[in-house]
Amino acid sequence: MSYQSQYYKAPGKLLITGEYLILEGAEGLALPLKQGQDLTVIKTEIQNRQLVWEAFSPEGLWFSATFALPSFTIINTSDKAFAQRLTGILKAAQQLNQNFPAPGSYEVKTVLDFNPEFGFGSSSTLIANVARWAKADTFELQNLTFNGSGYDVAVALEAKPIIYSLKQKKPVYHPVVFNPAFANNLYFVYLGKKQRSLEEVKRFKEKALFSPADIDAITAITREIVNCRSLQQFESLLKEHESILSGILKTPPVQQQLFTDYNAGIVKSLGAWGGDFVLVTSTKPVNEFKKEMNKFGFETVYGFNDIVSN
Repeated sequence: MSYQSQYYKAPGKLLITGEYLILEGAEGLALPLKQGQDLTVIKTEIQNRQLVWEAFSPEGLWFSATFALPSFTIINTSDKAFAQRLTGILKAAQQLNQNFPAPGSYEVKTVLDFNPEFGFGSSSTLIANVARWAKADTFELQNLTFNGSGYDVAVALEAKPIIYSLKQKKPVYHPVVFNPAFANNLYFVYLGKKQRSLEEVKRFKEKALFSPADIDAITAITREIVNCRSLQQFESLLKEHESILSGILKTPPVQQQLFTDYNAGIVKSLGAWGGDFVLVTSTKPVNEFKKEMNKFGFETVYGFNDIVSN
């Protein structure tokens, strides 16, 4: 017999502007997705204190483990490496709230609405949900477990478009309205290569050269994009953003690398350059656009309104 069910849900995210420079104080625009991750906790009557964890993706069950409580020692698991990472998150939550978890045994089920390879925020949504369950500060939990800017957990908390930045290494963000009239001309195309954000951030910090003027320019572009009224102006701002980041990263823009023959719009990298999704503009009918992307070798295409939560 089971009882005392708890349920938590957090949306995924896409970072439209800012990229690496958010770490240095620039403002970035981040959007919540219709797809996310939920976490259900059920307190059970198992005599020996245990936590039984099952994780599902669109493909079905992909991870399971049993932990001894309150130590979170792994008893058995289908994936030792992930179980160790999960243990680290749960112990960090316990560090922030010594009463977590409350006495008893638990069954936890997580359900991810998207392919974990997409970079939509499988980690950030998990952090947000575990923090809520543990009654811990989400940003403190994020800082103890991942070394990012925190914009992704801010989106998971707000579930709204936000402008996000770091000031004195502290998160500063506020919700904004971003539902452009030209939304039907915006697409997200999966490049088929998941970026490892922590490695990319480390590489950026070691090699990138930028100035305060670059940070100010990205912030200005972010603010203009939020208030943009025309596709032409939007494309101009995306192109300027790509040019600035290209110079800093000493890397050609993705449109030059992978979409050299694409002349119907602008292609912009999102998040860590080189993988995950790109933002592509087009005035062509959706079926025509998808066929064109297929010719470039990209099969996974979403319209703005298909995945962005408004």
